[in-house]
Amino acid sequence: MARNVRGRVVGWAGLAEGEGRIECGPDDAGSAATLADWLVENAGDSRLSVPVYHDRPLVRDALTTRGFLDDANAGAIAGLVHPARDIAVDLPDGYRIRAMDPDEDEARVQVHRRAWKPARMPYPEEILNQINSDDKSRFTERAFSVMKRMWLYDRELDLVIEAPDRSLAGCCTVWFDPETRWAEIEPLGIVPEHRRRGLATALAIEACRLVGVRGGHTLFINSAPLPHYPAPWETYLRAGFTPLDRGTHMTRVIRHPAPADRCA
Repeated sequence: MARNVRGRVVGWAGLAEGEGRIECGPDDAGSAATLADWLVENAGDSRLSVPVYHDRPLVRDALTTRGFLDDANAGAIAGLVHPARDIAVDLPDGYRIRAMDPDEDEARVQVHRRAWKPARMPYPEEILNQINSDDKSRFTERAFSVMKRMWLYDRELDLVIEAPDRSLAGCCTVWFDPETRWAEIEPLGIVPEHRRRGLATALAIEACRLVGVRGGHTLFINSAPLPHYPAPWETYLRAGFTPLDRGTHMTRVIRHPAPADRCA
């Protein structure tokens, strides 16, 4: 973490499996340099890639001076946005969207786990062939308990779709910040038996409506058009979300010294 002269945290950096991250104020050159140094030092000689947003030119400058270049192969940093307003939600007969009930934790966890079971995700065949059919979602009741204690969590914005038989067909958590008036969806999932009925689109639209009711102005989704998993991007486009070009990835170029010439 980076701190100012009063000891207040003004930025942070993280590193895992060759991926780095820097977060600091857009005008804080000192923190950007300090955190870039920390990344380089802790990465050693391994390959290091860092996402850099267009509105963080000082982070870009700090990384450039430390040997990072734009990586065209890593893809752009994208996202989607939609105005938060009162919009009609189109649901199939018998389905309804509601906030999860206070005593519904176990059912809420299970609908997430069914929606995100790896072998039943809408991946292309070549990806599915590499997945173990026994693999399960890592979301557990313990993880949900931690999630509910997080800042901005609001049970009224932890949405579920109730199917005609009263089972849960999907879920979606909306994180709304009343100070900035922005909100984010993370995550959203539909169980396999209820897919291809427009339920994911309906959840996204209902999230926009609820955020608008609370005085929010924009709903954001941190998603990108992935060739191996196109379903989310296509769903949100159908729901009327607008794509964002948020930045690029920069990768450190490591130049190893050439071997010394051997004497004859």
